[in-house]
Amino acid sequence: MVDLSAGESGKGYRFEIEQAKNGEHFVRFRARNGEIMSRTETYSSKASAKNAIDSLKKNGPKAETVDESLAAKSAAAKK
Repeated sequence: MVDLSAGESGKGYRFEIEQAKNGEHFVRFRARNGEIMSRTETYSSKASAKNAIDSLKKNGPKAETVDESLAAKSAAAKK
């Protein structure tokens, strides 16, 4: 487990790099209470997983939120 965000994302929140059974790496974003909030796809190298974290940190705060849930789609269709 690698904590790459101490102090940046808020105390207790962290990115974790894990290795899957197939040898590839993935990233989890864990909340202060220990709950996994998000998980990435797998990457062939740890460096690629670290790049994903950098991209999330850079682009996440500016990212648009798009609700693609079934409820949102049916509400839009009724308009």
